[in-house]
Amino acid sequence: MASKTIETRARTTKDGRLNLNVDVDVPDAEVAVVVTVTPVPAGSSVDANGWPEGFFDRVAGSMPNLRRGSQGAFEERLPLE
Repeated sequence: MASKTIETRARTTKDGRLNLNVDVDVPDAEVAVVVTVTPVPAGSSVDANGWPEGFFDRVAGSMPNLRRGSQGAFEERLPLE
């Protein structure tokens, strides 16, 4: 069985407990589980891909003064046969 990463969002109970029920498609087997808990700021919402709502609207074009400098001249190469 290959390792599988599952990302989800859940809500904790009033006593600070997190109950997870995740389908992993591995019947009757012992598995290792790693849980990383990252608090979500209040009022923060994410899109279907997990990006904060409006993220790309805020960052697109946020560096208008960034310009690519001169790349110089290309070297002459022998033609392919």
